[in-house]
Amino acid sequence: MRLIAPELVLMGLLHTVVSRMIYYPPHIETFSGSYIVEFDSSLDNHAHAIHATPGVSVRRRFTRAFNGAVVHARSGINPEHLAGLPGIKRMWPNRRHTLKLRQSKQNYTTPFLHEMTGVARAWRELGINGTGVKLCAVDTGVDWTHPELGNCWGTDGCAWQLGKDCIGDVYGNTDPPEIVPNDTPMDCGGHGTHVSGIMAARGPSVFGVAPGATMGMYRVYSCDTPEGGASTSDDVIMDGMESAHADNCDVINMSIGAMGWSEDPLAAFAAKLVEAGSLIIASAGNDGSHGIHTISSPSDGHGVLSVGSVDNWNVTQMGAVFSLPDGDRSVQISNAASNHVRFLFNKTVPLVLPDDDTGNYYGCESADSDYDGKVVVANNGGCDYTTIAQNVQGQGGVGLIIVNDQEGTFEYGVGEDITIPCISVSNTDGKAIISGLEQGDGTVMATTSTFAAIDSGFDGGRMSNFSAYGPSPELDLVPHLVAPGGNIWSTVLTSDDVYRSSSGTSLSSPYVSGCMALLRQRFTNYTNPQLHQALISAATPLVDTNGLFVNPYRTGAGLVNVYKALQSRTLIDPPYISINQTRMDGKKRTYSQIIKLTNMDANNAANVSLSHFPASSMTLYQNNTYAPLLLTDSLVPIWPPDSNSVTWDTLPQAFLPNSEQRVEAGQTIEFNVTVTAPYGLPESERWYFGGFFNFSVTFDDETQSTHFVCPYAGFNGEYTQIEMLGPKSQGYPSFSDSNGRPIDNVSELTIDPSDDLPTFNYTLDVPSIYSYIALIDRDNKTAGYLPGSDRTRLSRTRPAMNETNSIRVNNTVELDDKTIILGDGEYSLRLALLRPFGNRDDDNDYVYWNSDYFSFGK
Repeated sequence: MRLIAPELVLMGLLHTVVSRMIYYPPHIETFSGSYIVEFDSSLDNHAHAIHATPGVSVRRRFTRAFNGAVVHARSGINPEHLAGLPGIKRMWPNRRHTLKLRQSKQNYTTPFLHEMTGVARAWRELGINGTGVKLCAVDTGVDWTHPELGNCWGTDGCAWQLGKDCIGDVYGNTDPPEIVPNDTPMDCGGHGTHVSGIMAARGPSVFGVAPGATMGMYRVYSCDTPEGGASTSDDVIMDGMESAHADNCDVINMSIGAMGWSEDPLAAFAAKLVEAGSLIIASAGNDGSHGIHTISSPSDGHGVLSVGSVDNWNVTQMGAVFSLPDGDRSVQISNAASNHVRFLFNKTVPLVLPDDDTGNYYGCESADSDYDGKVVVANNGGCDYTTIAQNVQGQGGVGLIIVNDQEGTFEYGVGEDITIPCISVSNTDGKAIISGLEQGDGTVMATTSTFAAIDSGFDGGRMSNFSAYGPSPELDLVPHLVAPGGNIWSTVLTSDDVYRSSSGTSLSSPYVSGCMALLRQRFTNYTNPQLHQALISAATPLVDTNGLFVNPYRTGAGLVNVYKALQSRTLIDPPYISINQTRMDGKKRTYSQIIKLTNMDANNAANVSLSHFPASSMTLYQNNTYAPLLLTDSLVPIWPPDSNSVTWDTLPQAFLPNSEQRVEAGQTIEFNVTVTAPYGLPESERWYFGGFFNFSVTFDDETQSTHFVCPYAGFNGEYTQIEMLGPKSQGYPSFSDSNGRPIDNVSELTIDPSDDLPTFNYTLDVPSIYSYIALIDRDNKTAGYLPGSDRTRLSRTRPAMNETNSIRVNNTVELDDKTIILGDGEYSLRLALLRPFGNRDDDNDYVYWNSDYFSFGK
C-alpha cells in the first residue's frame, strides 16, 4: 500500500456533480426514509414538485427562520433523485439522538462557584437576577413539581410560563416513531430538570444563576427506550427550537449535541434562528478526552455561543450525621446503589459493625447477628456487595454502608432482591466511624436536606477533562468561553434523588445561559452580538501549571465573569479571532486583523492600552505518531512543556503599532494587530497556537483600569495541505476480513463477491468535508464508486476508541448514475479526501490514497 499523487487526466475519476444530499458515516443512526430538507425559498413555491413525486410526503414544516420540511420517502426511492427536485438547497437524513446522563464521581456545591463567576456579586451589588427575561431550554423537559423550581406550571406568578412537549413519552419505542405529546413538558429522565436548576432554581438547597427569570421548557426527548437512554430525532429537536423562537424566548439553551460541522442540520437550523433574532447558547461537547477537533454541533453553528466546562471548587454531596462516642460527624455519602433505594432516615437509627470471624468487618458471613432495625457499616473488599447486602437484609438490617478502601465515595451494584438502601463513604470517614463504634454505640440520621461540603482542592476552576477541544472543522475558534460544568449539584426528579451531582458541558451551557439572562435584563438596548461581545471580553483566561495561558481552542476567552460584563462600558469587535489561514512573510507566518473598541459611555472618555499574552500551543503528535499520553491518559501535549523550555520563537508574537489610544465618549477606535505564528515549532508537528489581546481601559471617572480580552487561535502551518489520514503507525488504512482480522498482503487478496466480503478501514486526523472511494482498473481508469462511500462532513476519528471509517469492498459499484457489477480482474482501491477549504470540483484539492491491486474472482 502506498500514498501517491496520481495523474488526474481521465474523465470520470471523481464525481463531478455536486450533490445536495448530505450523507453520514454508517455509525450515525438515522430514520429510514426520513429527511430534513432546506429549500431556497418558501415551501409553498415547491410543494407541487414534492407532492407530485410518488411515495413522498411532507410530515412537518419549518417556516419561521428556516425554509424547510421533514419529508418521508417510501422504500426504494433514491434520495439523490429527491434531492434533485427543483428548489431543494440541502437535504440531510433525519438522525436519531439518544441521551444518556453522565453522573459525577464526586458532587460539587453551588454557592462558591457563584462567587468565582461574579453571579453572587451581581445579585448582591446590582440586584440583577434575570427578572423580566424569558430564559428557555430545549431539553428532556422539567419536573416543574420540584419545590426549588416553583412546583407550578402556567399559573399566575409561576416561573414556568413558556414551553410545550414536542415528543411525548414513547417516541423511539415504536416504528415508525409515534408522537403523543403531554399537556406539559414533564421530564422523565432528569437531564432537563438538572439544567433548569442550574439556570434558575430558587433555593434553599440549589440556587440557579437567574432565579428571577421567566422560564420556558421545550421537551424534545422521550422517556428511556428499551435500548437505553432517552430518544429523539433532528426534526423533533428543530420543532423545539422553532417553538422557543416563536415564543420570543430571550435566551435559548441547548445542552444537546454530537461531534459535527456547522452545516449539520441542527447547527444550520440554529444559525438561521440566530439570523432571525434568537440568542442560542449550546454545550461544546464531552469528547475532550480525545483531544483536538472534538467540538460538538450545534455549538459550532454560526452565531451560536459555544460553552466549555471547568470543574467546580467546593465539594458538596448528600450527607449523613453520625453520632459517635467521640462526637458528631457530618459525612458525605454516595448516591444510592443500583437498586435506587435512597438512604433516608428522618430519625436516628442505630449503627452496628458486622459480626464475623475475620475481624475485618467485611460482613460476608451470614451470621446470626443482631442487625434488626440497624444500619451495618462494612469494609470494602471481602466479597461482592450483593452477598453483604443479602446478609444484612436477611438479618433484619435496614441499611448498608460500605467503607471505601480509598478516598472518595462510589456507587455499586446489588441484586434485584435488595430493598434496603446501600451507599458508601470515603476511607477517611469510614475509618473514623468504625473507630467510634469500636468504642461504643452510635447512630446515623440522613434527610433530604442533609448535605456535607469540603474544598475540592487542585481541580477547582481547571478545565474538565471531558470538555471538548476546538477548533471547528472549518478552523473557527470554539468554544467561546467556559463555565462550571464539572460535578454540578442541582435539581433532579422528585421521584428520584431530588438533588444530584452530574458533569458535562450540558451543565456549563445553562450556567452561561443564566449569565446571559442577567446581561439581557441590564442591557435592554444591546443587540445579541453585543451581548456576546460583552460576556466574552469580560472572561478570565485560565493559566496552566507553567504560568502560561491555556490555548483558546480549549478555553475560548476563559472563565465567565458576569459581574465584570454587567459593569463593562466597552465592547470589543470581533470578540475573538479565528485565524483560518496565515500568509508567508519571509520565513514566518503572519495574520493581520483590525479590532474595534467602542466606548458605550455617553459621558466619559477613556484611555486604552493594548498588550499581548501568548498561550500554550497544542498538538496530537509526538515523533510522527499520536502522543502516548493522548492514548493512555487523554492528555494533549502542549508547548512549552515546562517553564525552562520557553524561547521567544516557540511562542506566538504580536505587532501592535497603535497600542496606546484614547476613546472619546460614545466613540469607536481601531487597533491594528499582526500575529506571527511560533516559527520555532516545526510545522511537521502540527501545532495549534493561540493567545490573548488584553485591553486595559481606564475611564476618566475611575482611577483603576479594567481588563478585557480578545482571544485568537490558529494552525501553525498550511492548513489546506495538512496530512488528513491518521499516522501509519496506527495500522490504517487497512483491509480486514469478515471477522475483523487484518489482511496484511492485499496484493494476494482475491475477493469472491458471493462470499464474505472484506472491509476497508481508514482514520482521519482532521475532519473532511467530502470523501469518496473508487475502484481503479489496471488502465488507471475509474471502474466505479463503492456504494455508500460518497460521504460528506466526516468528523475526526478518535484513536483511543480505535474508531475508524469502514466500508465493505464489493464488485457492485456505481458509475454515471448506474449500478454495475464489475467482472473478474485486478483493481486498486482509491480513497479521496477533500482538503480543508478545498473546491470539490478541483482534482488538486484532494488527498489520494491507493491500495495495492487485488482481484475479484472465485
